Amino acid sequence: EQSYMESVVTFLQDVVPQAYSGTLPAEEKEKIIWVRFENADLNDTSRNMEFHEIHSTGNEPPLLVMIGYSDGMQVWSIPISGEAQELFSVRHGPVRAARILPAPQISAQKCDNFSDKRPLLGVCKSIGSSGTSPPYCCVDLYSLRTGEMVKSIQFKTPIYDLHCNKRILVVVLQEKIAAFDSCTFTKKFFVTSCYPCPGPNMNPIALGSRWLAYAENKLIRCHQSRGGACGDNIQSYTATVISAAKTIKTGLTMVGKVVTQLTGTLPSGTTEEEILAHSNIRRSPLVPGIITIIDTETVAEGQQVLVSEDSDSDGIVAHFPAHEKPICCMAFNPSGMLLVTTDTLGHDFHVFQILTHPWSSSQSAVHHLYTLHRGETEAKVQDISFSHDCRWVVVSTLRGTSHVFPINPYGGQPCVRTHMSPRVVNRMSRFQKSAGLEEIEQELTSKQGGRCSPVPGLSSSPSGSPLHGKL
Repeated sequence: EQSYMESVVTFLQDVVPQAYSGTLPAEEKEKIIWVRFENADLNDTSRNMEFHEIHSTGNEPPLLVMIGYSDGMQVWSIPISGEAQELFSVRHGPVRAARILPAPQISAQKCDNFSDKRPLLGVCKSIGSSGTSPPYCCVDLYSLRTGEMVKSIQFKTPIYDLHCNKRILVVVLQEKIAAFDSCTFTKKFFVTSCYPCPGPNMNPIALGSRWLAYAENKLIRCHQSRGGACGDNIQSYTATVISAAKTIKTGLTMVGKVVTQLTGTLPSGTTEEEILAHSNIRRSPLVPGIITIIDTETVAEGQQVLVSEDSDSDGIVAHFPAHEKPICCMAFNPSGMLLVTTDTLGHDFHVFQILTHPWSSSQSAVHHLYTLHRGETEAKVQDISFSHDCRWVVVSTLRGTSHVFPINPYGGQPCVRTHMSPRVVNRMSRFQKSAGLEEIEQELTSKQGGRCSPVPGLSSSPSGSPLHGKL
């Protein structure tokens, strides 16, 4: 048994940082690069009937945690008891992206050759299975049942992200999207007209249960859907002052570089290259802030999705402007009918309801339900997520903050009645209808010239309405 002094010394050795004590740690801790909770067949309540009786049996689906290290990754299953179990581990260099592929939808025309290997794990590592490909240029599919690699898909350029659902596996490159059938892993379609983003998502996309949304580089009028977010967004006084200060700082920096170039302390090509880069951006015909949504079921097999005046709108369900700056991040809600988008400034997040038309994307309606506002300083948005009942939206930025907004899936002002109930309630209660509050709200909405809900009595035609509905 330790004496009192020995206990104090042991406590100090545990508590005092190593930098003060000067001793090296006994073992080096692994550095975690990224971590994410994953949804898969293992914790899908619709596939596991024992999870339906949660209240009576105490069963809850386990959490799947994926941890990326500097030399590999691990997949852990954490049940409600808290006893974590390692499902998979690979240590062949850093992993940029990884996804657990859900079981595919099997049709009469397709045969699942990987049924005895599933569930599968898609991994994008720095070193591929062949060893000869450039870093992060291949997707290796591992079997979580046997641990072996069952397939490898090679690319010529680096991969930045992976997305998957029961229909397709989407591989995101810098200015290209490649989709593969989740059953056979043959090429389904590809997109080359993406608008790149400076980061953290180099090529932002949103994958729902059936639709795929991506940032388009041009607005084609003949395919443009009705609605979207059109018109200038009014900046507050604080944002204008901050923007002016940044402009002055940039101008002073440019002047300083020119002065140092004249004095000979800076290579002469530096300022010239920056000026050429700025001029090329101004002359670029690409248009930022455009979003295209395609139906992954109706896109022609193995074809390129191209939105142009000469092409038909086969597979394109919506095409509309969402922001004036490049798209930074976007996400579908669980039903796939709502889409949240944000640009590189990170000030405003637009919530759209997508109402498609069976004939063409130009007949579809994109209702702008909300503009959720974060703040005046710029922030790079890392991720956006919905709650399961679509009454809350959370946005996480690289500043280390997360912002939670209340919304209604059908639009309208969030209130105590809509968000304090355990269930999603109808837009209008009997009291509101009998008291005539619906007519009063309609009159107020028409006077303001904006709308908060796509209900026919409250919203006008969604053609070119300005930004509105600030929260």
